[in-house]
Amino acid sequence: MIYIILGCLAFIILTMFDQNKYKQIHNYLNLCFPTGILILAFSTVAILLNGFASFALPLFFRMVFYALAVLSLILQLYTLFFALPFSKTYVNLGKGNQVIDTGMFALCRHPGVIWFFFFYLFLWVASGKMTVLWAGIIWTILDILHVYIQDRWYFPKILNEYNLYITRVPFLIPNKNSLKNAFQMKKY
Repeated sequence: MIYIILGCLAFIILTMFDQNKYKQIHNYLNLCFPTGILILAFSTVAILLNGFASFALPLFFRMVFYALAVLSLILQLYTLFFALPFSKTYVNLGKGNQVIDTGMFALCRHPGVIWFFFFYLFLWVASGKMTVLWAGIIWTILDILHVYIQDRWYFPKILNEYNLYITRVPFLIPNKNSLKNAFQMKKY
């Protein structure tokens, strides 16, 4: 349980990063982003290594679900660190960054939440540990709350044309149009 609570703390720290990005308090607070990510990663490993499995699938199926969890994690990391301009997103303070509305970010405004959810879902099925399930549910709810706060209060003030982006791209659940746009190759 302590690791689930520790993971919850990560979302508070990540919101502090967003507040700093908006208010431009101090560059040192940009460390809130990697700190939040590391706390969440540590908590995930801790819940995976501790406790007992409530069920166990045959080895082949466990490997399939572990592979799906790894794929979801790779998509999550790609979304956070490669589909966005890293320096403008996580290092430099300030407003006026451009909205990214291609690829992953044409799919929905917060595609990382999708991969986050699937990572924990597949990790739970692969491990059979109820703690992983509860952590995944609680942390996904907090992730949705976190991106809702970003979407409502921070991003419209930090990102140019975000209010227009909201009208074109769904919040979390891709639709037919956003799926089509996500897979189109746009050249700028």
